[in-house]
Amino acid sequence: MFSIVKKWFDSVIKSYDKKPVNYLSGKKKSAVRVGDLQHKTKKELEDIGRKIGIELDRRLTKEKLINKIKYNVKNRRK
Repeated sequence: MFSIVKKWFDSVIKSYDKKPVNYLSGKKKSAVRVGDLQHKTKKELEDIGRKIGIELDRRLTKEKLINKIKYNVKNRRK
């Protein structure tokens, strides 16, 4: 009886020692559409700008940040 309880307890302890599984790690990240930029915060726009290789100043208006992202993406494709 004690051996059964010990095996169960050991299995529970081992399950907590395992690293968490990231189920989204193999999935492709979705692209951000230009229309979705209006719904992003300034902080999120700054992060998007960093991903495409530009540094944005959050002191600017949201429209100016969006225009800079659009301009850099358009010119980057050429």
